[in-house]
Amino acid sequence: MGAGLVRIQQVKVPVSDLQRSVTWYRSLLGLDLMREFIEEGEPTGAVLVDREAGFLIGLRRRDAVSGSPRFPGFDLFTMGLSSVEALDELAAHCDDVGIEHGELLDRGPDGTQLDIPDPDGTVIRFLSPLGDDGPAFAGVELSAAGQMTFYSTPRLSI
Repeated sequence: MGAGLVRIQQVKVPVSDLQRSVTWYRSLLGLDLMREFIEEGEPTGAVLVDREAGFLIGLRRRDAVSGSPRFPGFDLFTMGLSSVEALDELAAHCDDVGIEHGELLDRGPDGTQLDIPDPDGTVIRFLSPLGDDGPAFAGVELSAAGQMTFYSTPRLSI
């Protein structure tokens, strides 16, 4: 792609209940409803926006998406926050508005993460900035028991 790529501007999430998800994402992130899509008289999609950050989240009713994709338990995307303190504030906000969330997890040089499942169980991961003390590359191998080991030479062709 090259030098023109600046950032990811929009993510699109398949949802089972559009109204519930619009309400949930707006409550969690303080987003504004920017657009909605109606097909055959029924709302099938919405776009929420953080105009200051220039970031969009598209929500699309799952039954209006080819293949009806589902992602329960999967961290479909990660949103960066400015600090661990901002993660703490987000967790406290979740507590205030009744949104379930995981614990803050210190990932060393990979930052600190907070996982928040949406109403369909799709995990929205929030991550603090990366640390400076990690290697340029670190592979992670997961055993069947879920234990992690790390390696330093890529196995993929690069």
